[in-house]
Amino acid sequence: MTDDFRRQTDDFAGTVAVHVKANRDEFCKRVSEEANCLLAWLEYLRTSEATRVADALLNGVQGAIIETAGCLTLGLVRPALSSLRLQVDMTLSWLYFKDHPVEWNHLRDTGRGFQSKSDVWKYVSEHYPQFKERFREMERVKSRREADPYRLLSAHIHGQTDFTAPTVGPLSGLVAERRLCDECVELQKEVTEYLSDVLLSAYGDEWASLPPCAMEQLERRLNSKQKTKFFKGPGGG
Repeated sequence: MTDDFRRQTDDFAGTVAVHVKANRDEFCKRVSEEANCLLAWLEYLRTSEATRVADALLNGVQGAIIETAGCLTLGLVRPALSSLRLQVDMTLSWLYFKDHPVEWNHLRDTGRGFQSKSDVWKYVSEHYPQFKERFREMERVKSRREADPYRLLSAHIHGQTDFTAPTVGPLSGLVAERRLCDECVELQKEVTEYLSDVLLSAYGDEWASLPPCAMEQLERRLNSKQKTKFFKGPGGG
C-alpha cells in the first residue's frame, strides 16, 4: 500500500510538471486579464468606499484571483472553482460587513454570524437605492452565459450530481485536461462581469468616479435610454 501511494504521488507530481511546462505562465496571464476589471473595482472600493471594517475581505478577493490562476497553472480545476466562488462570496459579504462592525467583530471572535448570499442580497437590495432596478437592467443586457455564475460554481462545490462529484481514480487524474482549464478562465470572465454589474448597481450614483473599465462595459451594453434610466436619481447623469 505504501509503495502504491509513493508511486501515485510521483505520477501526480510528474503530471503536474508536464502541465506547468506545457502552459508556463499562460493561465496566470489569462486569469489576470479576465479579472482586470474586478481588480480595478477592488482598488476603487479600498480608496473610496472602505470603512476600515472587513477590509480583509477585499484583500481576500484579490487573493482568490491569484489562487485561481495558480490552480489552473497546476491543472487543478476543482480548487480553482472554489476560488472563483470565493470571489463572489467575499465581495458580497464585504458589502454587508463593511457597515456592520459589531457583527464583523463577533464573527471574527466567535466564528459565528456568517451571512448567506441570500441574506446579503436582501440587505443590499433594501439599503442601496435603485440596486434591484439597476441590476435587473444590467442582467437584461449581460454578455455572460450564466446570469448568476455563483449558482453554477456552487453546484460544483456541493457536488450533488454525478456530473459535479469528484471521480475515483489515481492522484494524477486531478490534473485536468486543457479544455476544462480553458472553461475556468471563461468562468473568471463571467464572475468579473457579474460582480462588476453588482457593484455598478450598488454604486451607480458615484458614476463619475467609478472604474473606467466598468463604465466602458456599461457604455457598450446600454443604449442612451437605458443609461438615462440607470443613472437617474441622486448623483445621476
